[in-house]
Amino acid sequence: MTLTVLMNAGPWLSVPPPGYGGIENVIATLVPELRELGVRVVLASVESSTLPVDEKIAVFPDGQFHALQRPYNQVCGVSQAHLAGVARTLHARDDIDLVHDHVEAVGLATLAAMGPDAPPVLHTLHWDLAKHPELYGNLDGGDRVRVNGVSASQLARAPEALRAHSVGHVHLSTPLAVDADRQAPAAKDDHVVILGRINPGKGQDLGARLAHEAGFRLVLAGPVGPYHRPEDLAAAGDEARQNPDVRFFYEHVAPHVDGD
Repeated sequence: MTLTVLMNAGPWLSVPPPGYGGIENVIATLVPELRELGVRVVLASVESSTLPVDEKIAVFPDGQFHALQRPYNQVCGVSQAHLAGVARTLHARDDIDLVHDHVEAVGLATLAAMGPDAPPVLHTLHWDLAKHPELYGNLDGGDRVRVNGVSASQLARAPEALRAHSVGHVHLSTPLAVDADRQAPAAKDDHVVILGRINPGKGQDLGARLAHEAGFRLVLAGPVGPYHRPEDLAAAGDEARQNPDVRFFYEHVAPHVDGD
């Protein structure tokens, strides 16, 4: 019997992502391996996703990442609309053997609330588990919902109710990790790179200040709010500062960026 997995990537970015998108890159790496093993994959993403799958479901034509940092009353329906589409699919068919969910908070909450008749769920925890203590500290997915983490230390700090649903953490294996201790060191330039979405939780302001104090060159790479290129951010003008990530960049990171 062929196993069918609904891979819930969420509504924020296409799979694979056009640039930034850690979770989407994880999914883009995982899905081909599952299909190589004979697993049917139904991808719940956005219509613009190009990853080869057996079936795709989408509520939005393209990624909604541009809306991610808008005020809550403007963005609160995005994930819910996507999860409602996933729920409709699960209610309408009986061939989904497992849901592998990657949508923070609302994915876990919605799928856990669907009741015992819904398919089993594996929810991967990609983030800081201290952010939603009321959700994670009171999770009750019964025997149907399980979670896995991205590190042992992440799960060690998780609330007890969440750990009770855990199957452990993902043991990452990549070509770069194979025999890494026996490989010759790669040739490196004289700079450091910080790669990731620029916001307070990533610490680019600390890295930039440290670069000046310690005297090393630093390259910052990642989107600022919805803007992926410096010229797009500049063209947006003062209106862009309504986005908290943009304000953080201008107030705490940009003063340390000297173009050298």
